[in-house]
Amino acid sequence: MSASAPAFRDHDDFAAYVERYGPRLLLWIWDRAEGGPGPQVSCAEFGSLQSIPMSAVRVIVDHLSAEELISSHDGHGTDTGAPVVTLRPAGAERARRLQALRANSVQRGRHAARAVLHWIHANPHRQPLRISGFLDSPDVFFLGEPLSRSEVARALTYLANESLITCEGPPFHNDVGSQVALTSQGESAVLSGASDIVAYAAEQRERRRPVQGTHIVAERIGHITQGDSDNSVHNSIEVHTALAPDDLARLITELAPGLDLDPESRAALLRSADALARGDDGNGGGDGGRRQPDRQRGLMEGMRRLLGAAPDTVGRQFLLDAVGQALGRLLGS
Repeated sequence: MSASAPAFRDHDDFAAYVERYGPRLLLWIWDRAEGGPGPQVSCAEFGSLQSIPMSAVRVIVDHLSAEELISSHDGHGTDTGAPVVTLRPAGAERARRLQALRANSVQRGRHAARAVLHWIHANPHRQPLRISGFLDSPDVFFLGEPLSRSEVARALTYLANESLITCEGPPFHNDVGSQVALTSQGESAVLSGASDIVAYAAEQRERRRPVQGTHIVAERIGHITQGDSDNSVHNSIEVHTALAPDDLARLITELAPGLDLDPESRAALLRSADALARGDDGNGGGDGGRRQPDRQRGLMEGMRRLLGAAPDTVGRQFLLDAVGQALGRLLGS
């Protein structure tokens, strides 16, 4: 192996190299140290296993040492010049987290979606692209481990269903096409800087959701309005536009007591409505009168979960529609 250090074009090239091999080396050291700090470990075998020069191993060791994950012992190497290291407590903890993340199929799927989308965006003059090129790129690695063909295929299916890419041509894996290209929505997703493409796509779906008018005859929901449920009430409630947070809070406060909810869920729903009306986070934490959209969204999403667990009644569906419309208005603002 050459003793010269690997040449990196720029910082991004170096970062990609370290992202590829850093987690691998840390986990390899963690395994050799039997999961704990203390034993000295020679990195000679790691270079051979990865088919990289020892100079590259030293670059990665220096990086992990700078992050205080390992300690390097100068002058204790073998004849190959391989560094000898000791795992530090922070490195052992990082390795445990990396191992758990590697095994998390949801995190792998989220990474695959983002990686594929950004890889396509980085090659604008060659589209449509053959997705097989992604498998040979540095982007295919998740915490130092390559994504499988089936994981890439699932990411392609998801991105195509969200209209972020087109995926056509001869099959890549099962019935998933091998030729991919970015759509205008996919371009917007990348340029938004969103680190979580799945969350971004969900938010865009909510924004595109049409605001639907809701018409409910009060006689059908008499048991959740004022007065005797046996009386015929001939007024009607019409909601043709999304309610403002204050109005939504008042509506839920008025109607929640009549919903078929258990006492704990009803109390939680009323607390959320009160917090939405006051403009705090539901735990008494106000924000000086400023209504922060992320807090309002969190409260509304909590209301929607509580209502979603309630028995299916006209009143419950009415409030679900009202909360959904208010969320759509909030996300679109």
